[in-house]
Amino acid sequence: MEITLHKLARTTPAIRKEIQQSKLTYKELARKFGVSVATIYRWKRRDNVHDRSHARKNLLSSLSSIQEHIVVELRKTLGLSLDDVTEVMRRCINPELTRSSIYRAMKRCGVAKRPQEVGLATWQCFEETTEPGYIHMDVKYLTKLGGKRSYVYVAIDRLTRYVYVEVLYNLESQTAADFVERFVVFFPYKVKKLITDNGFEWTDRCAGGIKDQATGTHPMDVVCNKHDIKHKLTKIRRPQTNGMVERFNRRINEAIEQKAKIDKNSGRNSFYTHEERNEFIKKFVNNYNNTRLRCLNYNTPVIMLYGNHAEYNTYAGVTFAVLGCFRRSGR
Repeated sequence: MEITLHKLARTTPAIRKEIQQSKLTYKELARKFGVSVATIYRWKRRDNVHDRSHARKNLLSSLSSIQEHIVVELRKTLGLSLDDVTEVMRRCINPELTRSSIYRAMKRCGVAKRPQEVGLATWQCFEETTEPGYIHMDVKYLTKLGGKRSYVYVAIDRLTRYVYVEVLYNLESQTAADFVERFVVFFPYKVKKLITDNGFEWTDRCAGGIKDQATGTHPMDVVCNKHDIKHKLTKIRRPQTNGMVERFNRRINEAIEQKAKIDKNSGRNSFYTHEERNEFIKKFVNNYNNTRLRCLNYNTPVIMLYGNHAEYNTYAGVTFAVLGCFRRSGR
């Protein structure tokens, strides 16, 4: 077996073996080989002649084994960033933990590199806003239950990230217009701009062929004109322009997929009734609105909507820390 000596070693394996077998005193051996008594004492106590690792055996970590396990789960299961993991651990576990100690724990456990989603598109920044009222809207299709389809109409404010949803049962243009009307009444600030795709429920721009502009007679346009709202349409076949609400629709999908399946419909469904699914979606949205988000400086959308928001600017391209234990009182 090849023996690798420490570059500053004063003894060889042969000398170390002679020290272990010698009957001389520690001082006599130290004078004989020109080393300290401590070196003689060390090799006398060992049963081999090889150098040991110089890595510390007591890491003096500020995280317990349970806390370290939580850090690993937050990283691997939820894919949280280092800053998000640090915020969760400080709020929920130990406020004295430091960012560097959590990073060292990640390095030890092999999760320092954040897991990447396959095929994930690069982030694109939105135009920054300094006040609420710039709303992204979209419709998410839900699978049929009892032969009946339903749709989640979603509105999300760009500044506060507050989400408003309704589950409706058709894609009629008047239904979308009524949804906007109810949202305008609900939203506590002036709605200045709506961003939607080019679906027939939102615009007639693509009716009878793609046109540069909508006719202005669509029920959605009528509502926007009534409330002095600018209606902006995304580019054709470019949903990334409305990526903020598209990402939230994917969150709803992920939440439904994680729910346990039921026996009905060969185990492909997670709900027995529309009412049960609607309640699940409502609860999910409420939890999101009361979740502290990194992009909001770890405030909740509810706090941002109803509290003082003047000092905050939001930006796209950061991870949302959606975690149950991360939630605190939102109002």
